[in-house]
Amino acid sequence: MSAWTLSPKPASLAALVAKVAVLGMLALVAGCAEEREGKEGAEGKEGQKPQRRSLPPSNGTHNDLTIICPEPRFGIIHAVPQKINSLLRRGKSLLSIEVIPDSTAVLEVRDAYARPQMAVQVIAPSLEALPSLLAKVLPELGNRFAAHDAQVLRQKLKERSQSPLPKELRKIGVTEMLLPEGFLVTLSKPGLVVLRMQTKKSQQYLILSQKEADDSPTPEADVIVDRDALLRSYFEGTAAKSHLATELLVPPTQAFYTAAGGQRALRTAGLFKTVGGFGGGPFVSHRVFDDATGSVVTADALLFAPSVKKYRLLMELDEITASVRWGESAPK
Repeated sequence: MSAWTLSPKPASLAALVAKVAVLGMLALVAGCAEEREGKEGAEGKEGQKPQRRSLPPSNGTHNDLTIICPEPRFGIIHAVPQKINSLLRRGKSLLSIEVIPDSTAVLEVRDAYARPQMAVQVIAPSLEALPSLLAKVLPELGNRFAAHDAQVLRQKLKERSQSPLPKELRKIGVTEMLLPEGFLVTLSKPGLVVLRMQTKKSQQYLILSQKEADDSPTPEADVIVDRDALLRSYFEGTAAKSHLATELLVPPTQAFYTAAGGQRALRTAGLFKTVGGFGGGPFVSHRVFDDATGSVVTADALLFAPSVKKYRLLMELDEITASVRWGESAPK
């Protein structure tokens, strides 16, 4: 057990869980929209009811953005004592909250009721003190839960990953990747491979590309320009002259980090749309700047799943694209 004790008298986690509500930790999901794709696309579900949000006027015009069923960050379950054991055996990430007079603490325990599992207890001395305490600890808790969920997901992906990888990936220099069974190569060109997996309720696409480094001073903008060029060329909409593109009315989030091999990398997440048509969905990409080989390599994922919650699927695609390891391209 690890504890962040802010003052004496922390309560035991087991006693706390027996008394209070248990919250299943669900991370924030990227926005979703009803989608329809063409050449590399999918049919949207009829009867989907979009929520239309109006954006501030720009240059005298009024912009509308359609968003479908945004998912909540937390799911709460009020558990009665006789149900608590079965609930805890199913939960992989648990957060319990209780007010205990004269006590303030944040406690963490692993694999208490199931494996793998992370349970966290937040104790406040009063209801009045609870909001400020949660505001202080929830950001760090979010990071801890996210890291735990990612570790669990990586292990599950390893168990159902393809081995060996498709030869088309090896040709463009992919040496390692968590690629689940079901992804099939639909396009292979020098420096570019597109894979697709279709299930009953979703279609998922992986775009792996490679280009020479150009010392651009705007790497964040280059990611959007490059992916839009690929979407325009290979992902058409159902309407004539329509194609997919990055949705910029809801700006993508971008963050630099250090990849597993020590290279500088850039993660980009946001929404894609159909230009000249209707539809869109979430995407995530990881671009690695390999100074040793003088190349820029990118793994991009698109998700189309209009009738299901997208968080877990998008989390899987994030882990898949982040897992790609690049080396030298195989001889042609």
